[in-house]
Amino acid sequence: MNRLQISLTSKQYEFLKSEAFVTGQSMAAVLRHLLDEVIEARQKDVLENDPIWQVIGVGEEIEGPGDASANVDRYLYGQRVESVPDIPVPQVAETADEYTAD
Repeated sequence: MNRLQISLTSKQYEFLKSEAFVTGQSMAAVLRHLLDEVIEARQKDVLENDPIWQVIGVGEEIEGPGDASANVDRYLYGQRVESVPDIPVPQVAETADEYTAD
């Protein structure tokens, strides 16, 4: 834990002192608990109000071409991009019997 020295108003000090007495905790423990509650509430609020949630459903009412995934270049760039030439990929042995070390 990190140590911190703070200044409180009389009202804040009396509240903290009273809460500590009622809960049987130290004033520092009460203050840590209160801060944890505020942090949790703020993080929840930030998450719930994150602008990323505004993108949900953006494209639901838009009807696009059925072949968009197959012809993405044509729809994005207005032209067909020639595919990359086939590059030979080594076969992977399916069983140990098919494996040979070269």
